[in-house]
Amino acid sequence: MSSPEVATTIVRRWLALALETINAHEDELGQLDAAAGDGDHGATMVRGLRAAVATVEKADGSAGHLLAAAGAAFADAAGGASGALVGALLSTTGRTLADHPCDTPSVAKALQAGLTMVKRLGKAQPGDKTLIDALQPFVDALAAQPVDQPLAAAWRAALPAARQGAEATGAMVARRGRSAKLGERSLGHPDPGATSIVYLLQAMNDALGASGA
Repeated sequence: MSSPEVATTIVRRWLALALETINAHEDELGQLDAAAGDGDHGATMVRGLRAAVATVEKADGSAGHLLAAAGAAFADAAGGASGALVGALLSTTGRTLADHPCDTPSVAKALQAGLTMVKRLGKAQPGDKTLIDALQPFVDALAAQPVDQPLAAAWRAALPAARQGAEATGAMVARRGRSAKLGERSLGHPDPGATSIVYLLQAMNDALGASGA
């Protein structure tokens, strides 16, 4: 990524695209959540992203600082388990990135910190049918890219791993969160959290591609 200014522009563009994407898929996410939850995941994500977008429009600082501010705003506005987990992911990633350059190794390290925080808060691991089933393979794939590969190319190369991880949750029985109480009812439906993570990652892919980063 060529400059700190470009990086902050990408964060703002990403959040705007993420809100647009999640808003378009709000009903789908709600239906996935209704299979073994209360059906509010799409609405929760939209609420959190609206607050995050409003916050970064007014905030200054590095890309990392903007992400940290976005995460705090997301968690406050979204509420619930999803709000806490996605908010923590954004905030921890942003704080770890801080003022570091937004290159592939730094972003991969920051996302790993965010993933670790989500695991700790949610007490979940891969295979539990949560957002981790999409996020973990993506982070692993991003970290495996050559250190000198531009972030946009590395992100694009890692994205299929997230999609495959989310798709695989359809064959899993939930073991964490509200869905775990309903056991087999969750079988056959992809996890809404994993699905929304793929949409967020795809939105960043589009923001990076548009920037030429």
